[in-house]
Amino acid sequence: MQINPGVFDKKIEIVNYERKKDADGFEEKAEVVVLMTWAQVTNVSGSEILRSDSDFSKVKTRFLIRTPKIKIDKDMEIKFAQNAYNIVYINDYSYDKRYTEIMTELVVK
Repeated sequence: MQINPGVFDKKIEIVNYERKKDADGFEEKAEVVVLMTWAQVTNVSGSEILRSDSDFSKVKTRFLIRTPKIKIDKDMEIKFAQNAYNIVYINDYSYDKRYTEIMTELVVK
């Protein structure tokens, strides 16, 4: 499948969290940028739910990137447009190992 490289027009970061000890010996969660790349970003669906008198919205977003040399897993997050997206599903797009499709969820309260 041929994809126009011009569609990769959004800069994203894929981050992982590591536990490190600070100077006082307490564990803290440190964000480590694993990959910075260009992506095609598409909002797939969105829903709004009313829970206990609070608004709750869920947005599903698809990120299409060139397949990186590093392994991406579901414990990582994607940072895009000052938002964090939880990775739900990772797919080898068109089964030729050229592109990777990442389905994510942004939960906003």
